Amino acid sequence: MIGEKYLSEAVHAEEIKTGQLNLVNAPVGAGKTTWALSTLAEEVTDKHRMVYLIDTVNGKQQLLRNENTTYYDRDWQEIVNSGIVHFGEKKVVVMTYAKFGVLAERYPKFGFDFELILCDEIHNLIRFNTFTQNNPNDKRWHAIAKKRIEEIILKSAKTKVIGLSATPDRAEKAFSAPVQRITVDDDVRCFETKEEYNYSNLEYLIESMPKGKVGLVYVARITQMKRLVEMIKTKGLSCVAVWSINNKDNPMTEEQLAARDYIINQEQLPPDYDVVIINASSETSINIRARIDYIVIHTTEEEVRTQVRGRYRDDLEELYLYDKESLEVPEEFLNVRLFKEDRDTLCEILRRTDEFKRLVKWTKTKEKLLEEGYVITEKRYNNRRYAIISL
Repeated sequence: MIGEKYLSEAVHAEEIKTGQLNLVNAPVGAGKTTWALSTLAEEVTDKHRMVYLIDTVNGKQQLLRNENTTYYDRDWQEIVNSGIVHFGEKKVVVMTYAKFGVLAERYPKFGFDFELILCDEIHNLIRFNTFTQNNPNDKRWHAIAKKRIEEIILKSAKTKVIGLSATPDRAEKAFSAPVQRITVDDDVRCFETKEEYNYSNLEYLIESMPKGKVGLVYVARITQMKRLVEMIKTKGLSCVAVWSINNKDNPMTEEQLAARDYIINQEQLPPDYDVVIINASSETSINIRARIDYIVIHTTEEEVRTQVRGRYRDDLEELYLYDKESLEVPEEFLNVRLFKEDRDTLCEILRRTDEFKRLVKWTKTKEKLLEEGYVITEKRYNNRRYAIISL
């Protein structure tokens, strides 16, 4: 753990005002949920005057395990719409941005009577709005939610809107309303990553992982997730992939649903698996507190990398990041004779491609390796040419 202050101690709350999106850069491990549901929730006159917006269903379900939160229901909706002060059980309602968009569409004044709207993982409110709809007739609920939040910022004199994210740049650029970055002290707490590596071939990386290690792997596409699961299983490792429960084209199996529920409710990876694969549905919000030996993040997007790393709520020993230009030669190919078939295999592993997405062969690969500082000696044995790569 790096830093000493929790977010509740490090954030300059006096800068939070109405009439602006109050954007808080909340590093992973800083205690943003505690700050939101303990400190901020005590500052509203009635907890029904605060709503906690989150990007995914997975994140919502994990937040609802907190004793200070509750589900959206119609009774709450009637209380909010009527303006009546609520004297019953006082808890903060959690809903997704999409649900907020649905209510904004249904009720023209919905949201204007809140004292506090907390927008967690606010970068995904912008990002999800760019995703292609599965059904072209579906409304863009994230766009509707964003527009209503912007209207509330511009028109409501009593509503404070706070955006939380470990990667706030996207939200700062995209909001059509005043945005103010709230000061957070430099010594705020965050988790440490001890070793960071680059790789270019995901399948080879997973295959080379020693048995006995527990890993979390992020890939974006479900087709790739399915293919990776099968590949990992053929290597004698147990594996499961978890994606959105709302994906009607690719419904999850009972095994996958059980794994998802275990992660959300127990805040750890299911002990039956060596590898758990996730995508954007678990990229934010969920917390994993028990043992993970390594995390693999198969994307070059810095925003996604930061968020996925943040799912593990502890210091991490090994983080593997995708870099298509990475040419780290596996140890078993160093200081040995590499004949043509061996060099071809190495080219397959390194996966370099040209501008036409064709696999780069040995000659071009050798040039790149020399640029990277490798030493290559080429000789003949029994009239067969071989190469030896060394550091």
